[in-house]
Amino acid sequence: MILMYHHVCPANAVPKAHVPLEGWRYCIDPDNFRSQLLTLKREGWTFVSLADYLQRLDDRPLRHRMVTVTFDDGWRDNWDYAVPILRELQIPAVIFVVSGDLPEVSAERRMNEDQLRCLAEAEIEVGAHTRSHPNLTTLCAEQLEHEVSGSRRDLETIINRPVRYLAYPGGRFNHLVVEAARSAGFEAACSVIGLGCNSTHSRYWLYRDVFTDGHKGRIVVLDDAREIVSWGLATAGIPINDVSDQNLATITPLLTDWLAKVKVFD
Repeated sequence: MILMYHHVCPANAVPKAHVPLEGWRYCIDPDNFRSQLLTLKREGWTFVSLADYLQRLDDRPLRHRMVTVTFDDGWRDNWDYAVPILRELQIPAVIFVVSGDLPEVSAERRMNEDQLRCLAEAEIEVGAHTRSHPNLTTLCAEQLEHEVSGSRRDLETIINRPVRYLAYPGGRFNHLVVEAARSAGFEAACSVIGLGCNSTHSRYWLYRDVFTDGHKGRIVVLDDAREIVSWGLATAGIPINDVSDQNLATITPLLTDWLAKVKVFD
């Protein structure tokens, strides 16, 4: 499982004036962020680096209950609120950073170069998120090279370390975008598609799940999607091994209600 975050910020610190590009609808309170991480730890999940996760993509027994933390854009609140929590809990992460200017977005709301260089001390890796956060699927080959390869060059110059991973802005990609990521030398790339099972096949469009404050108190972590069916059968007073079409039809309204409230991971 790969988690995706954007802003980690208390409600009273969210700027009243902002532009849509800043994505404040994807914001989580620091206390809720810590709670989500601790919930996963308590449920037996192991936090690993993206590098370790990728090494085990096709090894189901080893990958089972592994989770990686990622952030998109490189916001200053990640440095102020998320990084201290990650350090406290000793959890590695990747922050995908836009290397160029963002229109109408104050530089004060983004991490600066010194902060990016310091991330490695907290076991936090810097990844690329293009130069200007465009819809990559609308670009020609030359523009893709500028945004994708260019962002990698920019960030490697800043941090003096390899930049190995890319996240597609808005999760948008097609076969030309994937080829641009490969050609740029990235080892993997992340989308924003959720509830998928990653494998080597999805290495350049890795599935990620978004947790926001809207999921507070609603995280349910399952070993297997079949488990929720068993719960449904048991709740309806049906033996959990009696998985007939008729019984599935009986519990469908119950499952429909549950699935609107929980995250299910296979």
